[in-house]
Amino acid sequence: MAKAAKKAKLDKDGLTVLGLERLVQIALDEAALNPSFKKRLNAALAGIGGAAGMAKLIDSRLTMLEKSRTRIRWQKERAFGNDLESISASIVKEFGAVDPGMALERLIRFVFGYEGIAERVNDSSGRIAGIYGQACEAAGRLAQAMSAEKQAQIPVLITPALGGMDYHGFKTLLAVRVAAVLPPDVLKVWDETLAAAMEIPAGTSFLPAVVYVRRAIADARGDLDAYVAIEEALPEPLREPTIIAERLHAAGRYAEALIWVRKHRKSRIGFARRADILRGDMKPLPDKERLEAAILDGLKDRSASQALRWKVFEQGLDAGMLREYIAKAGDFEEFEALDKAFAFVEVHPSPHAALRFYLAWPRLDLAARYVVARADAWEGEFYEFLRPAAEAFEEDHPAAATVLYRALLDRIIGRGLSEAYGYGADYLATLSALAARPGGNDGLMPHDAFVAGLRKEHGRKYGFWELVPPEIIAPNRAAARKARQDNR
Repeated sequence: MAKAAKKAKLDKDGLTVLGLERLVQIALDEAALNPSFKKRLNAALAGIGGAAGMAKLIDSRLTMLEKSRTRIRWQKERAFGNDLESISASIVKEFGAVDPGMALERLIRFVFGYEGIAERVNDSSGRIAGIYGQACEAAGRLAQAMSAEKQAQIPVLITPALGGMDYHGFKTLLAVRVAAVLPPDVLKVWDETLAAAMEIPAGTSFLPAVVYVRRAIADARGDLDAYVAIEEALPEPLREPTIIAERLHAAGRYAEALIWVRKHRKSRIGFARRADILRGDMKPLPDKERLEAAILDGLKDRSASQALRWKVFEQGLDAGMLREYIAKAGDFEEFEALDKAFAFVEVHPSPHAALRFYLAWPRLDLAARYVVARADAWEGEFYEFLRPAAEAFEEDHPAAATVLYRALLDRIIGRGLSEAYGYGADYLATLSALAARPGGNDGLMPHDAFVAGLRKEHGRKYGFWELVPPEIIAPNRAAARKARQDNR
């Protein structure tokens, strides 16, 4: 049997096999159908004549984009997005290959025009914003490809747009990406310019763009002192002391880190820029107590760090913090600490918090015993974790599973949650199966009595009972009826 020919891939090697003439014809056919692709080809052709011709073409497209005020209806959003992608690609790939400096100027102009675009298009899918986010990333690559002499001129192009708030975040993102690749001497001068222009309006809850860029410059220069100084210059409500403490801790500057981590962070309105969301830069704040304990460890103050860990464990039954406490405990101390911790959990006033701890540790045996001992304490409102707990108990601890499934079922049928009757019927079926297993009802009301109680109290909730098979409602009666039918 003849061997099948190897399938060519859509890559450089595969397209090379097609040959120049065929590729040219495909490109012309696509240009006739796709206006955005045609514009991209025209930009590439303009580049053959040098940077000036390409600059004229790109400037013309940018001017048209900036002058237009027409609202983009949803039917035309896709084509509009294609056109924006074409402009960005022409600047980055075609113009960037000819003159990265001139290309970056146009890319900055393109990105800084996002606010006008955002007013014209709905962009519920985020595709348009994604194009601008990618352009910001490309700005850093273009800046890196420029000569040192031209790199020194980049801040002059960006700084005028950094005054005030950048509500969408793309101006800031572009500046941050460019700052990451500029040489230290250029960054030093740029930061001095931004520092002189940095003004925080009184009573504002939001940081202006210049603060984010100055932070990025400090990071690019590896200057932690400058980063801390920027934070100290901010009004107290806008500071992020735990972030500074985390950075100082990472640098081994524990005494300073302890001062910062113990500073109070005032709560304020949260504000997420679209650019931050797109690039996945929405990081949670460091865990203040864990960070403080780690800093105390760095200062060799073991008694203080362990006392803090135990305090946090007691406040929220934090299993992770108890693990850290045990890991830092001395030889043979861990056993005493565990006994003390479990004794504390056993008498905790919130049974649901205690159960969460046992499950997180994990000690399913202790959790199961705890659940059965407090069979009347469980509230089906906490189904988000009671249901997984019941499922975890099914194999080895059927009585504990029974308790939790009954609590879940009681909530559904007791409150008449008709939309959840299907779940309730499944729970009752599971309870029937658990009752048939050894230990399934140990220390609990018998299953038949439980079902009879449900029928007596909620017998009129026909929508629920219609979903339950007869053999589950009254297994003995169903079996007898089946036997009589078989005998006939």
